[in-house]
Amino acid sequence: MKNFLILLTLWCTTITANASLIIDIEDKFYGIDDTLIANIYISDFNNGFQPLVSEFSFNLLSPDSLLTFQQVTFGTRLDVDMVTFIPSDTVVDNTGLNSLFISEFAFADAFDLFAAQDGLSQFLLASIDFNVVSLGLAEFSLSNIAVFDLFGSAYNGVTAEDVSVRLGSQASVPEPSSIAIFVLAIMLLVGSGRLRKS
Repeated sequence: MKNFLILLTLWCTTITANASLIIDIEDKFYGIDDTLIANIYISDFNNGFQPLVSEFSFNLLSPDSLLTFQQVTFGTRLDVDMVTFIPSDTVVDNTGLNSLFISEFAFADAFDLFAAQDGLSQFLLASIDFNVVSLGLAEFSLSNIAVFDLFGSAYNGVTAEDVSVRLGSQASVPEPSSIAIFVLAIMLLVGSGRLRKS
């Protein structure tokens, strides 16, 4: 009976769940032959309780002229079957035309998925490694996103934002406020030195 109540609670909390996928790329200088890693996270479930994710798929669109695909490493929150130890089913299809199809299906039961995912505000779905072959603005976006709960029901309204990275230069510059704080600290040091002399 207790197991049935847990499953019923999990099912009720997943009915209206929304989420977003985040493309996270390290902010650093990328030159020719460097490895760029695009981490794809799932985040922002809207109801305060993390619904279980048992399957996902998406297309990652990236510029073939600037990057070449190397490999995909899947996260550790779906491949958690502790009963039969059947690994999750993963698919990576480098279809070309700037598109990479990625999916994972978990064979784990509700208890294993709950133990692996409960309480997380976000977790890694996959890391995609690219080799930088040319310099310029690399734009990444996700399409055909599908995320499913334990019962095979798709989550509604899964969103994602595009990300751009400038290859060949530092991706970001210091904020004006941090520059102002630095200048203020220098002025205070110089001012305190003058006070000591007088």
